[in-house]
Amino acid sequence: MTSGWIRSKRSALVPIVVVLMLTVGLILVIRGSLDTVRSSRSAQLQVTSLKLSLANLQFAPFDSDPALGSSPAAGLAAIDTDERAISTGLAARRQGGVPIALVKAARADLARLEPVVATAYRTATQNGGLAADPARVLSLEELSIVNAGALSQAITKIAAADADRADAAQSHSVFGAAGGLLMLMAAFAFFYLRALSSRQAVERLAREREALLGVSVGEARTDPLTGLGNRRALTDDLAQWISQDVTDPELMLALFDLDGFKQYNDTFGHPAGDALLERLGSRLLDAAHRRSAAAYRIGGDEFCVLARCSRENGGNLVNEANDALHDDGDGWSIGSSHGVAWIPSDATTAREALKLSDKLMYVEKTGRSSASTQVADALLQVLAEQNASLDDHVERVAELAGELALDLGLAEHEVQRIRLAAKLHDVGKAAIPAAILDKPGPLGPQEWEFVRRHPAIGARIVSAAPALVSTAPLILSSHERVDGQGYPEGLAGEEIPLGARIVSVCDAFEAMTSNRSYRPAMAVDEALKELRRHRGTQFDAAVVDAFCQSRAARAQIVTAGPFLIH
Repeated sequence: MTSGWIRSKRSALVPIVVVLMLTVGLILVIRGSLDTVRSSRSAQLQVTSLKLSLANLQFAPFDSDPALGSSPAAGLAAIDTDERAISTGLAARRQGGVPIALVKAARADLARLEPVVATAYRTATQNGGLAADPARVLSLEELSIVNAGALSQAITKIAAADADRADAAQSHSVFGAAGGLLMLMAAFAFFYLRALSSRQAVERLAREREALLGVSVGEARTDPLTGLGNRRALTDDLAQWISQDVTDPELMLALFDLDGFKQYNDTFGHPAGDALLERLGSRLLDAAHRRSAAAYRIGGDEFCVLARCSRENGGNLVNEANDALHDDGDGWSIGSSHGVAWIPSDATTAREALKLSDKLMYVEKTGRSSASTQVADALLQVLAEQNASLDDHVERVAELAGELALDLGLAEHEVQRIRLAAKLHDVGKAAIPAAILDKPGPLGPQEWEFVRRHPAIGARIVSAAPALVSTAPLILSSHERVDGQGYPEGLAGEEIPLGARIVSVCDAFEAMTSNRSYRPAMAVDEALKELRRHRGTQFDAAVVDAFCQSRAARAQIVTAGPFLIH
């Protein structure tokens, strides 16, 4: 009786035990699957965060330019934060079950991107910022896009691996629950609903994170002052438009640089300058929209218009853009110089188009027979009225300086700037008494004090004309020495602008090979020897070497007889 009761109880317990075991097993399977789903979805969120950090890392160095109002320290902190976030995130994914090969590939891509970011940061924060070397900035942007793209693809593969794990875990949960007993349906429903709720929460968070990323990228492409697209937006749009299989009509790239803005900014202050830029940017945007074009502010006072149009419509658009970038008031006037490149007839790549349009813009700014030439001629006429022979002297120095600048491989707009500075380098002598300028013998200490003032006086004179303001630093330093014993500021070595070092050598050579009231002209060979004797002390050694080679190669010595004081 007792044994039978025990056996009956045991038999009754078997199904219960089996059911309990199945229940526990199914619960464990479902919970394990749900945990995998949650961890995988969480991993996908981490991947989204990695992409946001990558986008910030790609753009942070270019946004560190102090000339654009950015903080280099803040930029560097952002770069360090993003690099650590990406490195830490990749390490976490390796521990999270992602294939090691994917993580290693991503880390290798990050290693290739980091030096590009570091170089871009140094370029943005040193030596005049991004505007000092547009070609290098463009090259760095292209390298950044390539390396960041490779890292983004690697992160996408990691995200795909996480998604596969999530999908597999979810399928396991569904099929495991479907194969269970009817008595487990309540538990299955509970866990399924909880899984569905978790998935919806994860997807909602992912959508919010993607929206946040979209806003961040949009802000990174917009100039905060004018609301126009910035240099990054221009680079992206230009690459996209060039990649389109459309050649008719052509793509027009027009660069604009404001004339007279620096003097306006210095006179009225930065807040007034910002207000002016905002006003001009708004006008440019309206002009571009009327022609279905895109407008950008790519530097402090540099703007750009991008449009697919005919040459005729392009010319009209450029004229309207120039009108939009013009403003004037009591005692001031702002205009613009421009350069236009057509794709594909003038250039086939973004780099070539930007380089060509930039070159044409600066050729127009420095070489056109407009305000700069007219003002320069007026100043030279004032000097010629005081000493007629000085006109021939400055023309000769300008010719020599232009030839030497070309031999040194300088850009055309820089050659024009140096040639103009050489022509105006003695304009400050208009303020020196004629008795000193015409004195046949050596000058006394007090007389030399007058002479040493003329570079600073000349720089102040040309700075008063917006069209000539870029020549003022060269005129100011044209009588400095590389050993620091020159005047008026005692600059040394590379503290002296290269253009001023060129003018100094050409000015000295012209003076030595010219007749003076107290001595005859020196022979060319002797003058070249004298330059070599003072290379590295009075004159820049590399400039002297280039000048001597240039004279020997041309074998064309022209002497003049103006009076010159050094």
